[in-house]
Amino acid sequence: MRNYHSLVAVLLASLAVCAGPIAHAQVSLGSTDIDTLLADNEFNDLTARYASVLLSFFPERGTRLGYSSANAQLDERTPQHSAHALSSLRSVREQFKRVQPNKLSAAKRADLQLVLNDIDYMIWLEEQNRVRTSPLYYAEAFDSIYDLRLKQMDSKLHQRAEILARLRALEPLAEQAETYLTQAPAYQAQLAMEKAYHAFLAMDEVTIFLLKNVTDPDIAKQIKREVITAKQSIRRLFNLFKKLSQEENSYDFRLGADAYGFLLANQYQIQQKPAVLLTQLQKNVQISRENLTKALDPFMRQPETEEVVLLDADEANGTPLKKSESQKKKKKKKKEKKSESLALRNAQDFYAVANHLTAVEAPQDPIAALSKDAAKTVEFFNQSGILPTQKFTFNVAAMPQYYAYSRAYLFVPPYGNQPVPQADFFLRLPSGNQLAKQEQLNRDFNPATRKLMLTGELMPGRYYQTILSEKLSLPRRLYPSRTTANGWSAYAQLLAKEQGYLVTDEELLFMAWNEYLRALKAWTDAELNTRQISYEQAFDTLTAEHGLEPAQAEDIIKQTVLAPGEAVSYQVGLDTLVNLRAKYQKKQKKKFSNSAFNTYLLQAGNITPEYLESEMDSFYE
Repeated sequence: MRNYHSLVAVLLASLAVCAGPIAHAQVSLGSTDIDTLLADNEFNDLTARYASVLLSFFPERGTRLGYSSANAQLDERTPQHSAHALSSLRSVREQFKRVQPNKLSAAKRADLQLVLNDIDYMIWLEEQNRVRTSPLYYAEAFDSIYDLRLKQMDSKLHQRAEILARLRALEPLAEQAETYLTQAPAYQAQLAMEKAYHAFLAMDEVTIFLLKNVTDPDIAKQIKREVITAKQSIRRLFNLFKKLSQEENSYDFRLGADAYGFLLANQYQIQQKPAVLLTQLQKNVQISRENLTKALDPFMRQPETEEVVLLDADEANGTPLKKSESQKKKKKKKKEKKSESLALRNAQDFYAVANHLTAVEAPQDPIAALSKDAAKTVEFFNQSGILPTQKFTFNVAAMPQYYAYSRAYLFVPPYGNQPVPQADFFLRLPSGNQLAKQEQLNRDFNPATRKLMLTGELMPGRYYQTILSEKLSLPRRLYPSRTTANGWSAYAQLLAKEQGYLVTDEELLFMAWNEYLRALKAWTDAELNTRQISYEQAFDTLTAEHGLEPAQAEDIIKQTVLAPGEAVSYQVGLDTLVNLRAKYQKKQKKKFSNSAFNTYLLQAGNITPEYLESEMDSFYE
């Protein structure tokens, strides 16, 4: 293991630089007793020790947390390394038992829960024997290279050197995979193979990035040689993943109820039992489908026509029906028409309407269109009065090819500490022939979709919240509750609707479609990973009952395997924030202020739902 003391020195230095003002951890000797101060300090020391373990054994995670000292390495994937990492994690977890929560300040108790959840999750990951069983664990190395490609850095020379270091590490990674990866679920291997394929294709783009501004021909040749070696390593991994994907085995990619429940509780801080959660998620699917039906209604109505009255035999012979019989027939027709209008719509109905609405709407230059819309979005919410005003510095840019295969857009920074305040909003630009490009423009960059994207990801969504979190404690920035963070992104779109930023029938339709997809993703995630349904049953339900296109249904299942629990966290996070707001609306009645509620949420940051409610209570008190 690397020198522990040097790592701690680097860590503490970075903590000092990155910490900034801590909104909830500041105490004074006049307001806090000595036991609380001692307990808080012990917690700080143990948190630094845990961070040093992450930097030592998981450099890929260290980069995502924002620490530059981990940038030039990849995780070592061997049984020996995993055993050492597991031992160190367990040792730190044992030391945390010395911390007495009742002696901590209220803010530190919330921070403690975040750190403990993260440690327990990391221990659980190492206990899964991923070195032998998870091809996706090896494929994460490709993501780690692009973490550096996307990251804002002060020095391009350092960025190039660190990317090259991780490219060199692909050769020993391929050797480790060929030696130890022996028990892989076929479906996971298939997804890892896809990632390897796109990583291979993207190497040409990486080469261009690495050669930019390189004038020395010898250095340029060396870079090209290293990229060729990296591509050969990726090819070796691809071939291994392909072989594993074709093997018949009984390894199930689904987690099972117990493992899934643990994952939800510790990675996402969702405490509901899976059985209870499933019932709620099924209800959300029904509600979201009803909302989609209502949103589709203005587009599904037929123009009114003059009613044609058909006479029956008696009327034709000059014998009119009694008035009551005529009324009964009219009521019956009216009832049948109403029943038809109440029939629940599904994805097929949305596709039909959306194709018509977006046929001529999309811009040819989505970067320019989104940049223009972004300025309007920021101005609107800065003037709305429901949020603290905030200035923004960011760029809209084309997404690197590796990520483009799976994401419509990607917002950076995803890191806990960002040395450069400027961030990039990467868009997946259209590719393929002209028809394919136009179809993607229509789908991903029509006006309604751009507005939803910006409100969920820029302001008042994820980026806005990230900027404000710079004043929070380190645990809240490094180990935030992903459920609360993802819930805020969805909640931001709800705020946009309530404030009249999303107001047209088209915008409300696309928002209802987003809600429907979010509910379907969460349901699929939970049903699959608790082994209530099989892959085939999930696919059939999404396509046959809900009308999704096969490719979209497959994407939902893929994301469930790549990030189990993530889809559920959006739904649970949104429900948590909406229910919490309803609580204070009911309690305060006319005194309730949306602005105050949102400000308190932002001051608390992304802590666990349990502690979020108690911290909000303290704000209101």
